[in-house]
Amino acid sequence: MLTALGLTKDEALIYVELVRQGPSRIDQLPGLCGLSAERIDASLAGLSAQGLVSHAAGCRSRVIASPPDIAGEALLQRRTHELRTAHVALGQLAAEYRTAVLPLEAELLPVEFAPDEVVAQRIDQIQRKAREEVLMFDLPPYVSQVDDLASLSNDRELEQLAAGINYRTVYDRRALDGPGGLTRIRRYVEAGEDARSAPRLPMKLVIVDRELAVLPTPGDGAGAGTGCVMVRPSPLLDGLVALFEQFWATALPLTPVAGSKKASSPELDAADVQLLTLLLSGMTDEGIARQLGLGRRTVLRRARALMDRAGAATRMQLGWYAARRGWIGETRESTEEGGAEGRVALW
Repeated sequence: MLTALGLTKDEALIYVELVRQGPSRIDQLPGLCGLSAERIDASLAGLSAQGLVSHAAGCRSRVIASPPDIAGEALLQRRTHELRTAHVALGQLAAEYRTAVLPLEAELLPVEFAPDEVVAQRIDQIQRKAREEVLMFDLPPYVSQVDDLASLSNDRELEQLAAGINYRTVYDRRALDGPGGLTRIRRYVEAGEDARSAPRLPMKLVIVDRELAVLPTPGDGAGAGTGCVMVRPSPLLDGLVALFEQFWATALPLTPVAGSKKASSPELDAADVQLLTLLLSGMTDEGIARQLGLGRRTVLRRARALMDRAGAATRMQLGWYAARRGWIGETRESTEEGGAEGRVALW
């Protein structure tokens, strides 16, 4: 805990022991702390330099801890000032970095290229910067080549969701259709993500707080020219945000209703709502069967039963009827930035 103030582990251990034990002989400290005499001497020198310990009056062989609420508070203020100074220095270095790595004729462009080997690091870093929300387009192929998409995990998203950061993600239909795709998405939804599905997305995209976006650069098919572009506040960033909101407004909701008075239509049970949502997402019968662990004939039979219940001759008519009857969720009040947010009890 005290290492956050700049103390080493040895210094923190010795200071805590001195606070608890009171004035102590230096030759007793190795037994109390389990450290060698050399490490004790080095740590006491460091603590003394920071004003956290002093020698007892008239006895150089005894040391006493300074009051934590006085000496510790002074150290905390000093550390806070150092961090603020470092923050300012980082801002200056960032400006110098952009000037150094970009060609002179591109210095005023609001974009920065990052090579392929640091893309994952950049995505993680900008998510960690989020204060309010993260917007994403999610579609394959993914950096990690796996047979089961359920094994992929954006641990940073799960961490940020737990911290109260809002995530809105539009998944390309191919992200649902792949093996384990539904299981992977369910993990994020259960953690608090708002998820929707679109038949086809134009690109991968991450936008943080509407202040910074990351999108991939096109490759030549042979690995050259790959990487990502970071976009800072500019008309280009505004356009990317608008693009996201346009797809979000027309995408099929996948997020369960949380805390609403009616989570789904009383006419359908949870299994029917799940099947209906996947049908309307445009997934093939084979893909739905794979995701739900059912046979294709079972999917066809249940889909036919839903159409019969709605009196629909085609699945397009089923979608119209489902929306009219409120089978595919409820609409809550529009938000200032996100528009109407429908919810479907998919899980």
